[in-house]
Amino acid sequence: MQLGMKDKLSLVLICVVTLACPSSAIAETLEIPGTGACEAILNELASAFNQQNPKDRIVIPPSIGSGGGIRLVGTGENNVGRVARPIKTEEMKYDLSYLAFAIDPVIFAVGKGVGVNNLTQSRLVDIFSGRIKNWKEVGGKDAPIRVLVREPGDSSLDVIIVNIPDFAKIVFDDTAKILYHDHEMVEMLNKYKMSVGWVTLSTVNTSKNSMRPIAIDKVFPSRENILTGKYRIIGRYALVYKEKQLSPLARKFIDFIFSDSGRGILEKSGLVPIKKR
Repeated sequence: MQLGMKDKLSLVLICVVTLACPSSAIAETLEIPGTGACEAILNELASAFNQQNPKDRIVIPPSIGSGGGIRLVGTGENNVGRVARPIKTEEMKYDLSYLAFAIDPVIFAVGKGVGVNNLTQSRLVDIFSGRIKNWKEVGGKDAPIRVLVREPGDSSLDVIIVNIPDFAKIVFDDTAKILYHDHEMVEMLNKYKMSVGWVTLSTVNTSKNSMRPIAIDKVFPSRENILTGKYRIIGRYALVYKEKQLSPLARKFIDFIFSDSGRGILEKSGLVPIKKR
């Protein structure tokens, strides 16, 4: 059977459309901006979700802080944001929903050459305030302490202050190196053998490390101590969004986080999943 010119043109058009819009094309992309504290674990969750849902794509962009994520969702630039702290009073104007999905301890860690496994809260305050400058003063090696800190307003610092109030009184001196991302803290703790700093446990568990977490007042940040409440320096990760504007893809990803697969990824990274309410 011979095809007429009209039929041939129709076939060509069908082929062009098929090639331009293959069935495997990405249908929708969702970016979730915000804190760096849960950036690593959300990247893992997004990777697993994207593999299961090849027509959709979840993207976790670099950190702009919890406040930045809240602002972008509040002004309608993004559908969902990620935070590592509660919504502040001045942010209530955005009328956002707050959905916590995991508990993550904030741990203190030291470089591999320090030789200290435990510090009291008061000794930590003395070290970060500069009153203690050598590791031998707290039972370690005879070497200067290299202090690593996060910027003011960092969510993990806020968690520390809630549990160790004297941290709020510390004025870091010029010798303290200020870092702006969790992965930078891990890199510096690994690089400097006589350093001390703080970072989230999930970041440690998703990184290659030579540095070592330490106990605080003889309580180590183990899973058992976290679950029983003995280790209390913990933060909560959450997603923020406007309920009525939440996209179908966002709802699908949230369901994945709270699924058995999502909970398994969280637990593997040392996090404690929170049940969806």
